[in-house]
Amino acid sequence: MGPTVTLLISIGLCLDWAVRAQQDPLPRPTLWAIPSPVVSKGADVILRCQGHLGSHRFQLWKDGELRDERNTSWQQAEFMLRNVDDWRYAVNYSCRSGQGPLWSELSEPLALVVTGAFPKPHISSSHYYSAITPGTTVTIWCYISPQGPSHHYSFALLEAKSLEPLQRQSPTGTPAAFSFPSVRAEDTGSYSCVYYRKTAPHMASWPSQTLELTVSGFLPRPTLWAQPGLVMTPGANITFWCSRPKMSSLGEVIFTLWKAGTQEPLQQQISAHLWTSFLLPPVRPENTGSYSCTYMVQTASARGSEHSEALELVVPGSLPKPSLSALPGLVVEPGMHVILQCRQPPKTFLNSLTFTLLKVGTPQPLQSQSPAGTSADFPLLSMRAQDAGNYSCVYHERMAPHQVSDASEVLEIWVTDALPKPSLIAWPGPDVASGANMTLLCQGPSWSTRFILHKEGSMDTPQDVSQFSLTHVTPKDSGNYSCRYQPGTNGSLWTQPSDPLKITVRASVPSNTLLITLSCVSFLLVCLLLLAIFCHRSICIAGALHRDNLKRFFCCPCLPQGVCLPHHAEAPRDEALYTEVAKERPSEPSVSNSKDPEGVTYAHLNLRTLNKRQADPKETPIEPTVYATVSLD
Repeated sequence: MGPTVTLLISIGLCLDWAVRAQQDPLPRPTLWAIPSPVVSKGADVILRCQGHLGSHRFQLWKDGELRDERNTSWQQAEFMLRNVDDWRYAVNYSCRSGQGPLWSELSEPLALVVTGAFPKPHISSSHYYSAITPGTTVTIWCYISPQGPSHHYSFALLEAKSLEPLQRQSPTGTPAAFSFPSVRAEDTGSYSCVYYRKTAPHMASWPSQTLELTVSGFLPRPTLWAQPGLVMTPGANITFWCSRPKMSSLGEVIFTLWKAGTQEPLQQQISAHLWTSFLLPPVRPENTGSYSCTYMVQTASARGSEHSEALELVVPGSLPKPSLSALPGLVVEPGMHVILQCRQPPKTFLNSLTFTLLKVGTPQPLQSQSPAGTSADFPLLSMRAQDAGNYSCVYHERMAPHQVSDASEVLEIWVTDALPKPSLIAWPGPDVASGANMTLLCQGPSWSTRFILHKEGSMDTPQDVSQFSLTHVTPKDSGNYSCRYQPGTNGSLWTQPSDPLKITVRASVPSNTLLITLSCVSFLLVCLLLLAIFCHRSICIAGALHRDNLKRFFCCPCLPQGVCLPHHAEAPRDEALYTEVAKERPSEPSVSNSKDPEGVTYAHLNLRTLNKRQADPKETPIEPTVYATVSLD
């Protein structure tokens, strides 16, 4: 690539970036501190800058001055501040992200607060007893000594262990009040507070004493989910994940996995993390059922959580498969309701069954019911295009041995505004000869009731079957064809047309053309044969014997045998061959045998005009006359 091309490309890129900078400025990034913007003196802190998609350059600014810059392939960058033991760290930080030559605006400023500069404040609560009823309003106060000028300071309520700020206050007096209008179980925890300078440097006090807040009742319920899904084939593995809310008062907890209908827990795990996993062995049909999880603290109170939302695991088994039907039909208008009825097969006579509705492509069951009868109705309300799809159902026993059926036959449900486009194919192919027969097949769903064949510039052809027969086609039948189909629920609704199919009908070749062609070829072959014979006869050379009385005759092999004169038997076989060339001798039209007493035959050849015309005896040849004496055996 030449320097001129490189220069032009660079100019183009610069102009592109300039235009983008004017039309679409980069969004502002976000800056936060890990683990907290409140840092103990001497601790480390990470400032993380999260940019927009495509960001690869980041800058960290400290009190309006650029402090650090780095490139990264991700959309974020981390800046480490180690051993924050100097008050000069307790200032405002911001960052910006860049893409190419463009830079975003600076992020919202982050005030880094460093503790240990002032005496610790006092902390108290409106409720001093150990357990607080859920829904109660609780207030926590944080105040400094009377001689402290509180109007110069802001207050922060912290989670005691991580120092993460939960609430901030900037009161004009003291104390600062932090309110919980309606406490919940997840508000249980350990709290402390600090006060710090409103302006930089943001020096803070030592954290206050820890205040324990306990809300009675169950702990907040956890969340349970499964990987890879809840509809599993026998022999597959499945993992359940149980996660709890973040609570400062909790350390290690006991996670428990439960299955409905059993009194004993399936598995238990002890973890200080917010989640844990439960791996089931290769599942079998008897693993079908409802699962949930809980967690419990490892203290004397042994407080536990509520059960998570239940998940239905389905492992199809060996019981006869049920039947699935749809009312009012397989094709419905948008907004209509559909009822899918799952019915156990006749003569099974099983009781205490749970029916489950499945959808192909969805990793978990849609609905489950435990009716008293032998069938369950699953309503699909206000159908939309995304509700179209393939449905099936299973049933299983609610009590041991928990047998499970195979899945029913798949039922395909369609919403009219999401009907599939048909396809059009030709047999034996789209390119045929004139006079042939062909069939056009319009392919749509199995429930299609009526079809239309359309040709550009012609009338539509409707019929009740998907095959359109074209007999004895001609070139006039060439063109672009398409088709549509009609669902049975609406006599006026037709789907969008298929992709056009180009049909080509080739004109037939007339029957006498072949005879004419063969006749012409035969005629040319005869002409070539006659021309070959003529040329073969015209290239004969005559020779004569000279001086001796022995005579020989030389004839062209192209002449008949009777034309050649027989030679004498006594002629010697070793007669010499000589050639005489007369450079300026006049040509003769012919040589007479009567003028040659020795019986020599002379042939006069005009080499220039041999292949062009017959020699004129009156003309004198330009080239010399050549005589040849040939000894014949």
